[in-house]
Amino acid sequence: MGAESYWLIALAMAGLSVWKTYTGPALAGFLSLSYPEMFMFNVLPAMAAGGFGWYFGTVLHLPLPFRKQVCFRPKLRKFLRAWNNYGQVSMALLAPILIGIPLFTLVSRKLKQRFATTFLLLFISILLCSGISYFGFLLFNWQEYIPIDALLPAR
Repeated sequence: MGAESYWLIALAMAGLSVWKTYTGPALAGFLSLSYPEMFMFNVLPAMAAGGFGWYFGTVLHLPLPFRKQVCFRPKLRKFLRAWNNYGQVSMALLAPILIGIPLFTLVSRKLKQRFATTFLLLFISILLCSGISYFGFLLFNWQEYIPIDALLPAR
């Protein structure tokens, strides 16, 4: 893999990890990249996306869906209902799969949760989700069945 394709793949992993955390590590596992590379290109951009969501939670003055009955977003309404039933810990564990990192931190900010608690739970959730995805793809050893070098552009 050349330097250009390496950085292009790294950018793709970072972009995928910003919203759905399990897709970037799956790509890293598929390409047999090391764990520090997966961490750098997936976990760090996901945490940065969480920071942007937290920032926009203070800047945007939008009402939450359960206060405004005109707009109907089934996923977000279901997520808020589960937040009220199960709490922040379980919703932090499900956020990378259900609604994404930025939206989780935005909702946390709107619900007046503490910064340290939110980002600690988010970090643990991202590590857990990305670790399962990464090691799952390494365990299946997809490169044995699909020649990745044939899929990447050659010079």
